[in-house]
Amino acid sequence: MSISTDSALDCEPSTVLIVEDELIFALDLKQTLSSLGYQVLGIASNHEDAVRQILAHRPDVVLMDINLGSGGDGIAAASEVSRTIDLPIVFLTAYADNDILRRAGCVAPHGYLVKPVRQRELHAVVQMALARFRASLGRMRAERRLRLALDSARLGLVTLPMGTDLVEIDGYFPPVADEPLRGMQMRVDEFLANLSKDAQGKVIHLLEQGGDLHLVARWQSSDAAVAQWIEVHASYVANESAVIGICRDVTQQIRQQDELRQAAVVFESAADAILILDADSRVTTANVSFTRLTGWQPDEIRGRHPNEFLHAHRSVDRELLDETPLDVQGHAEVVCLRQDGSNFPAWEHVAPVRDDLGRITQRVLSFTDISALRAAESKVRHLAFHDALTGLGNRHQLRESLSSLEDGEAACLMFLDLDGFKFINDSLGHEAGDRLLVTIARRLESMLRQGDVAIRLGGDEFVLLLHHFEMAGLSGVAQRVLDVVRAPVDMHPDSAVQVSASIGIALFPNDGADADDLLRSADIAMYAAKAAGRNRFAYYQSSMALMANERLVIEQGLLQAMVNGELTLHWQPQVDLESRRVVGAEALLRWKSVRNGDIPPDRFIPIAEESGLIQPLGRWVLHRALSMWAQWWRDGLVDGRVSVNVSALQLQDESFAQQLANELSASDLPPHLLEIEVTETALQRVSHVEEKLSRIKTLGVSIALDDFGTGYSSLSMLKMLPLTRLKIDRAFVKDVVVNSSDQAIVRAIVAMAGVMGMELIAEGVERTDQCDWLREAGVSEAQGWLFAKAMPVDEFLSWLEGA
Repeated sequence: MSISTDSALDCEPSTVLIVEDELIFALDLKQTLSSLGYQVLGIASNHEDAVRQILAHRPDVVLMDINLGSGGDGIAAASEVSRTIDLPIVFLTAYADNDILRRAGCVAPHGYLVKPVRQRELHAVVQMALARFRASLGRMRAERRLRLALDSARLGLVTLPMGTDLVEIDGYFPPVADEPLRGMQMRVDEFLANLSKDAQGKVIHLLEQGGDLHLVARWQSSDAAVAQWIEVHASYVANESAVIGICRDVTQQIRQQDELRQAAVVFESAADAILILDADSRVTTANVSFTRLTGWQPDEIRGRHPNEFLHAHRSVDRELLDETPLDVQGHAEVVCLRQDGSNFPAWEHVAPVRDDLGRITQRVLSFTDISALRAAESKVRHLAFHDALTGLGNRHQLRESLSSLEDGEAACLMFLDLDGFKFINDSLGHEAGDRLLVTIARRLESMLRQGDVAIRLGGDEFVLLLHHFEMAGLSGVAQRVLDVVRAPVDMHPDSAVQVSASIGIALFPNDGADADDLLRSADIAMYAAKAAGRNRFAYYQSSMALMANERLVIEQGLLQAMVNGELTLHWQPQVDLESRRVVGAEALLRWKSVRNGDIPPDRFIPIAEESGLIQPLGRWVLHRALSMWAQWWRDGLVDGRVSVNVSALQLQDESFAQQLANELSASDLPPHLLEIEVTETALQRVSHVEEKLSRIKTLGVSIALDDFGTGYSSLSMLKMLPLTRLKIDRAFVKDVVVNSSDQAIVRAIVAMAGVMGMELIAEGVERTDQCDWLREAGVSEAQGWLFAKAMPVDEFLSWLEGA
């Protein structure tokens, strides 16, 4: 058949590929297209060749015969091509029945020609196919750009077509998925069910009435534990008969707003005074507590440096802001000034504030008035170092006084025991006995020179610690003390009583290198004076060689003990005073020498500390205690903590925290089941003790302060330390039922522990009345012979079975 031709196109020719199994028709078609100005890239006669040439040439349009005879099916070829590239296809066929039209429509062709084809019709169909394809490309490009914009801004597109019950979601919609969605559908009622009630009403109103909508709504999915928040801008679009909206996830912004509101409440309601400073450390704002504590109004200090009005004019109080780098936190105890010029002690903390890029924009300075803490510290210190009845110093003050002696300095300790006091106390009553003791105390104080100290050890025992004395005059001093004590004491208007004293004299350091040794030497001398007839004094007589020899024997014996297996652990239970349930046990080192038998810890532990042997001893104890306790715990024999004593030398060792971690790992013992015990003395001897204890605390291990009250611990220091528990020393427990001084100290310790969030345990509980008194005072745990002594392994395990 012939095809008529019209004039060729004047523009740049479009390329065409012909797929036709009838060669004559194909050539005629090619000639017609060429005459119309098109460039024919080739002719394919079968399915495979058509796909190959189309993919190779990428023509502007394809004329595809549907029926390729033995060469295949044009519709199948078009379908295969469309899965790879997007180009316009115009179908050719000699037939146009409904089945062919249905099949061809599935491929979405850009045109359809029925053979024979006229030139004008051919030209029009090809031009329309190209125009449709160009328009389609424009729409797809616009859609891609829109989708890119939505994805870049992390926005979602929500469409609610009218007359349907489905919501279409495209782009980002975090309540449903973290990745961009493409045509996701959700039922309208399901969509609305996730919104808050007020948001549901606004959306329904938009669906029913049209208009515009802007809302921030809470989205709570039934399967999500935490709600999310979305912001929606939506309108009814009439020409699409749909509500179309843009939404974005504002969960983070809502949370930040909540956090800001919470921070504002905390800022204004905090008990601590807070200043917000700029990067130059000048005040921008202050909270209510700052005004309450200092009297300064925010407007009066805005733009000023805290060192100009807040800190006392002492270098140590002005160093925190000036010397703490901007990018780190710092804290210190300072003296702060009020507006009226008065001052108060404060615990101050400064910390940087960073923006999203990590740059420091501000600093926060906060402080707490610790006047009450200082007053409590002073009270506790006085109670800890003074006798409640007489006001004289006590054993702790004696130990501190001796520890402050300089090398080469001499001191004389006179130990007094009143002769006949017990008879007066029993005959006239405790009130009369107390009056007598107070009178004797005032007389002894009247004899003191500057630097001398008078001590009441307890009961009717006193100590005088003398400095800067002449040996030749000591006997005269001792005699004057005897005379002063022996003078009558008026008890009633018409009656008086009289006591004498026996005095033992020991010289420091010759007769004792520490308080205990010196006191022991003076005590021995006092009994010698008493045995000689009372109302007299005696000097301590002893050989220093004997003491040195004992030290050498113990030191060498310890070295052998670690090799020969003479060391063992004994276990003393720790119990809950209310339930009597076992809450743990303290591992205590015991030494049974092959040569000398049982040697008590108070003989070999001090020597081990002085000689440095406490390091290997401590490692041995730690390893044995953890491995044994871990095994018992796994066997279900114990479920509480194990307490292990740690010396100052061990704490001072920089690798101790790592040793502890290694032992915990090796024994597989949970860290919370281990508690280490350190003494107040050890804390004072260890440098950077806060940092070292913090490393241990980070492991999950508890820290107890042993023998609390027997040393000197600053309460501000205790506040800084990561302590879990305080152990009330047995010295305060022994007479706590009858001794008002001990009672006052224990109550002060209980109150202090409560304020500082620490737990308490008392040691040395031997009687039921002690236990009852401590429980009523607020002490929850204890250990001592009332419950069980320290026991070897087999005996301890048997005891546990019966507990």
